[in-house]
Amino acid sequence: MRAIQVLPILLAVALGCQAAPLPDTTAEAKQAIDAANATWARLTAAGHADSLAQYYHPNAVILPPNMPPVHGRDSIRAFFAVLNTMSSPPPVLTVRADSVWASGAMAVDLGRWRFAWPAAAKRPPGAPAVDSGKYIVRWVSDNGHWLMAQDIWNSDVALPMATTSPGPKKS
Repeated sequence: MRAIQVLPILLAVALGCQAAPLPDTTAEAKQAIDAANATWARLTAAGHADSLAQYYHPNAVILPPNMPPVHGRDSIRAFFAVLNTMSSPPPVLTVRADSVWASGAMAVDLGRWRFAWPAAAKRPPGAPAVDSGKYIVRWVSDNGHWLMAQDIWNSDVALPMATTSPGPKKS
């Protein structure tokens, strides 16, 4: 009988100890992400790897298509520096956040990207003249600045099919 009297008190204490829900920061995050996306295209066109890297958290990771992950802001800076040397002139890039969800100091951005090289541009080997795809980024607010913590993107353009010659018939 004593357990029945204590149970409601324990239940009330447990429910009272729950943390308050984090505030919805979607509007703030969306504004910062839209501004970053607008600047991203300009910085890409100018080849500013240092400035691009500043949008990433110091411990960020990027997951480029068909490549191993790149960890840390310094490695991400080096990645973009190499990428900037692979074409001349650089492609025209557009980035658009289709949806942003944020709570407290974290946000998730799901969007689309598109790039197109000018007709006479030197492109990376095998790169299409026009490409588009999707991305997802997890952002964190660090001292009032929204920074990318994880970034993954991939293309909607199908990879070229390998041509294979027919092998010998099995009998």
